[in-house]
Amino acid sequence: MENFEKIFNQFLDCVQTLQAALNVSFTEALVETFDNLEQGKIKVENGAPDEKTVAQLSKKYQTLDYDQISQKNKVQVFTFLTLKAINDDSQDANQMPTPPAISTVVAMLMHKLLKDEQMEVVDPAVGTGNLLFSIVSQLKALNHSKDNYQLVGIDNDEEMLNLADVAAHLNNIDIDLYCQDALMPWMCPNPEAIVSDLPIGYYPVDENAKNYENRAEKGHSFAHLLLIEQIIRNLQPNGYAFLVVPKAILSGKIGAEFMPWLTKKVYLKAIVELPDDMFKNKFNQKSILVFQNHGDHATSSEVLLTKLDSLKKEEALIRFNVKLDEWYTKITH
Repeated sequence: MENFEKIFNQFLDCVQTLQAALNVSFTEALVETFDNLEQGKIKVENGAPDEKTVAQLSKKYQTLDYDQISQKNKVQVFTFLTLKAINDDSQDANQMPTPPAISTVVAMLMHKLLKDEQMEVVDPAVGTGNLLFSIVSQLKALNHSKDNYQLVGIDNDEEMLNLADVAAHLNNIDIDLYCQDALMPWMCPNPEAIVSDLPIGYYPVDENAKNYENRAEKGHSFAHLLLIEQIIRNLQPNGYAFLVVPKAILSGKIGAEFMPWLTKKVYLKAIVELPDDMFKNKFNQKSILVFQNHGDHATSSEVLLTKLDSLKKEEALIRFNVKLDEWYTKITH
């Protein structure tokens, strides 16, 4: 741990030195630092960084000895620095990386429901790529290292996509990244699976919201509801969606309108309520929503409805796995 702390502080020093020299955001300096280290040379554009800084950085990079650091440590350092970037640059709360425990639960659901074959997986709100990369790494491990996934990430924030690009490279993951509003027509083919931790809030482009059934009667519409509608439009027949959504859309006043609409459009498969202790207050609570698009192989079945115990205890995942197995056996026999 002491060694990791030392490496982390060395990386942090490199990023902050470059940030000061270029007068850019922490995010930009972080992306450029890893680019420099991966390429083995310091990028200089229009005389910046200046010669003095280039000499300083060269010395710091030499001390760091980047090529000797394990891939696991590089990924870990980059993940912590990404969190710092989002905090320092006052990014939106929606851009915070998804906690690893949630990725594990989604990976367990995907492993059960998806066929063991090549498929395209899209995250239409990919952010830093944390959720998608963590899930795919776990699925590969469960699948004897077989990589069956062609990945696509969509986001309207170029800085987040730059972070996702570096993270993909560090994790040895191939992904096509598109910078666009995910509520506009997608530039990628229709996928067999969609995974996303949906951004929560209002969608500012009222003119485009008019193209959606779940638009608000007046004022801005909820981006997360429109995005679920867009996901259904883009999902292949029989395809699956695994979404981290606000718990509020599944019950109460919003749920009373939204859920009947949703159950007409798709087959609900699972609603897994995440533990209360993962969220600061009850308004922020989330659930994992799984559904299958209509198609010739898709059928309605009993829905897995469960609430997870605190994921701080390891047995919570074991208990969930038992429930998942029982449910899956019931719906497939």
